Amino acid sequence: MRTILFFDDWALYASTGMVRRWPAAEPWPGLEPMTDPTLRLSFGSPVVIRDPLTRTWRMWALGISDMSLGDAGSGVYLYDSQDGLHWTPAKQKPLVDPRATEATSHLVFSGDHSSVGACPMYDPREPDPRRRYKLVYCDLDPKPVNAKLGTCRAAFSPDGIRWTIDRSAVWRTQHTDTMFTICDNPYTGKYQWTGRPVVGDRRVAIDQTADWKSFERPFVALHPDPTDPPQVEFYGMPHFLYEGYFVGFLWRMWGTSDDLYGTTRMKGLVDAELVYSVSGLSWNRTSREPMLAPRAGGFHPFGSQYPTSMVADDDGWLRVYTAAYVGEHADVEKGGPGEPITQLTVHRYRRDGFCALDTATGVGSLLTRNFVHGSGPILINATVARFGRLRAELRGMDNAPLPGFELKNCVPLTGDGQFLQFRWKSESGAALDTIDSLAGRPFRIYIEAEQSRLYALRLEADILFGWVPEKNLAGEFIPNQLY
Repeated sequence: MRTILFFDDWALYASTGMVRRWPAAEPWPGLEPMTDPTLRLSFGSPVVIRDPLTRTWRMWALGISDMSLGDAGSGVYLYDSQDGLHWTPAKQKPLVDPRATEATSHLVFSGDHSSVGACPMYDPREPDPRRRYKLVYCDLDPKPVNAKLGTCRAAFSPDGIRWTIDRSAVWRTQHTDTMFTICDNPYTGKYQWTGRPVVGDRRVAIDQTADWKSFERPFVALHPDPTDPPQVEFYGMPHFLYEGYFVGFLWRMWGTSDDLYGTTRMKGLVDAELVYSVSGLSWNRTSREPMLAPRAGGFHPFGSQYPTSMVADDDGWLRVYTAAYVGEHADVEKGGPGEPITQLTVHRYRRDGFCALDTATGVGSLLTRNFVHGSGPILINATVARFGRLRAELRGMDNAPLPGFELKNCVPLTGDGQFLQFRWKSESGAALDTIDSLAGRPFRIYIEAEQSRLYALRLEADILFGWVPEKNLAGEFIPNQLY
């Protein structure tokens, strides 16, 4: 089933009286931030995965137990949870990493010297069970092999605990940093991860591989534009495939105006802006506002926030896991003895809740582009106010109502639901609740919204952008194969 989010108006022909909103992710009600007393600087780049078999929750986070080493010696620590909200260290016995200690037995991977940027992914299409979990990382070994500043490699695991470094899988021969979230891109048929062009170059770069043997030259996917002030740099961008779209959390470092020395800014806060892509390679900005409340409302208990992971739960929430920094960037030495500098926080979006179309006042409407090859129901994720309603009409390419699917016959939708279904009543009183009868006929959807907020539209159909009259070429209608 195709999901249409309202990030932009590309899927629409027209819209009247509707306003686009960008709701911020709200803090999880009643949940206190989590710390790990064994690690002073902890929960960098938390990655949460729900086990597909046991349905239990796991979290991997970058941590440093010895602050005197800085980034060197950092490792990936593992935590378990039954609800994805309350965590305990997944202590290993015997130890699985050579740098693990009895106190830090939940350290599961540290590379040869360090594991900067490592963010494990679970790969359901991997045929080799020994490589079911994957990560890419940068090793800050002071004497790296075949590298000027550091070697970037890949590692694989059957269970996310016991990792094997693939010595031949070198995807960079020069050090880079930030965090590297891996996505399996169905449009390119390749794995990709976000990082930086090189250490200190705070823009978003993308690396790709099809086979984990050869690696493509990285390219810059996001670069500050004219609306960004000179102090803003892009610190990183975790990204995720969601309902056919790619969603990214663009970390922005707002450098201080007095930090003018050296080659890289170190002072300033970090927040995150929501970005998106329809291909995973070319990216679009959104509201330019912070995506996490309460900072989005003007108040911020943390100096910097690095949202890293997003997981859908069974109740329809999109959980956003964040490394929340007590101070701003480079404030690590300002904390008191034993004070945890980084804490884990959890925010949440409603399903599809990254953006919405609201009625500006009274009644608004929208008209979609044409669809073809439709079947099944038409569903909408929406909130309808007490005195509001939603109705829909199906129209042909001439914009005339299709018989049986007129607006007057639509059963009004009310209330709040993530999968509200449009239905039409026939003259006999029977409900028409699918579009199976259209049998390949092109159609478009007209929605009349009264005091409503629309998050997403779902239906089994292809978006039709053009047609070829000569049936001997490609058939009468050509669905778009890329979007």
